[in-house]
Amino acid sequence: MASTAKPPQPDASRSRRAWTVVVLLVLFMMINFMDKAVLGLAGDHIRAELRLTDTEFGSIGSVFFLLFSVSGVAVGFLADRLPVRWLLVGLVAVWSASQLAVALPAAGLLTLMVTRVTLGMAEGPALAMANHTAFSWFPDRERALPSTLLATGGAFGVALGAPALAALITSAGWRSAFLATGLLGVLWVALWLAKGGEGGYSARGAAADGPRFPFLRMITCGTVLGGLAAGFAAYWSMAVAVTWLPQYLQRVHGMELERASLVTAATQVVGIVVMLSIGYASTRMTRAGRSSRAALGYLGGAAVVLSGAAMLLVTRSGGGAAFVAVLMVAYTFGNAFFGLMQAAAAELAPVRQRGAVLGTVTALASLAGALGPVLTGAVVDAAGTAEAGFRHAFDLGAALMIVGGLLAAAFVRPARDRAALDAARPAGGGSRALTKGQI
Repeated sequence: MASTAKPPQPDASRSRRAWTVVVLLVLFMMINFMDKAVLGLAGDHIRAELRLTDTEFGSIGSVFFLLFSVSGVAVGFLADRLPVRWLLVGLVAVWSASQLAVALPAAGLLTLMVTRVTLGMAEGPALAMANHTAFSWFPDRERALPSTLLATGGAFGVALGAPALAALITSAGWRSAFLATGLLGVLWVALWLAKGGEGGYSARGAAADGPRFPFLRMITCGTVLGGLAAGFAAYWSMAVAVTWLPQYLQRVHGMELERASLVTAATQVVGIVVMLSIGYASTRMTRAGRSSRAALGYLGGAAVVLSGAAMLLVTRSGGGAAFVAVLMVAYTFGNAFFGLMQAAAAELAPVRQRGAVLGTVTALASLAGALGPVLTGAVVDAAGTAEAGFRHAFDLGAALMIVGGLLAAAFVRPARDRAALDAARPAGGGSRALTKGQI
């Protein structure tokens, strides 16, 4: 017999609480990306002190992703069974401990390697769990904007954190930056325990009384596979940028660390505007009755393709304003796909399977992070010059972005795939009705 349980109806106090939770989750993502950015910002100092080759340094960036995907899947399944409030506390506690350990004067290469693994293990589920928590406060058609806001949290983290951390590294040494990010995590836990929580669209809320689908069938449908193609490319670009972009600016364009951090921060400021604009446009499209295929697949795929095309020009535009302009397009538009990918996967999955699907999709896409930094280092090492090496590495990222974006535009169609999953279920199992416009 189909369930008659209904999701919670909106009211003013619930809306205020929902957006308070979103703000806290944006801060969560800001700290997440500041943790990631420290390695790239302190790269020259770390390489000099520890006497590392480019390949060895790239390996430090890649070990971050060693357990990133595994933990993303595992915590995604746990999130459908345990309160996400406490899962998030546990994740941030591990982040903070990992960063604080590196700040110790005796910490060396082994400590750095081990703590990057544990940091990646705890940050692997971060984006999926942040979205899973935010989505518990919003229905399907309202999710693109909060999801995009969470994606901008990373950009805010780099935009605000990069100049501050660079100044800290220059004045107090590279370990001080790890200390600062670790303490920020401790502060966030205190705020979250005071104000955070899940809403009524969670696996424990009224909206959870609904259908279940075969998990393998969900993650092999066109929406997920198309989203993974673009998501993999976007994660590749992001991981390479976090690990190598400050060094590219210093070694190829001769920038000082402070100036390189300001250029990186300016790129992220533009990225915030771009991502919010795309998220807002997607929400307006769904409210106007446009299909989720158009609002998520076409729009998101086009953004990834545009970033890929601009990435081809990064190493070919010389310097000055033209260089900064293509840099801003290359490393901003594609990042908007992270939020749209999460919204598409959440529309496809039933509420009580949403955490597992979001965790798995994010984990599979983030496998790119385990490959991108180390392969970039190997390419730079193998090339005759740093300039040639970075050109080859960035061209590879551009090709992945263009192909991935086209595949997303072709295959991301969550409402249609959800309808196909509903149709394959036995009669009487209960499902939500879909209008022609949604499909």
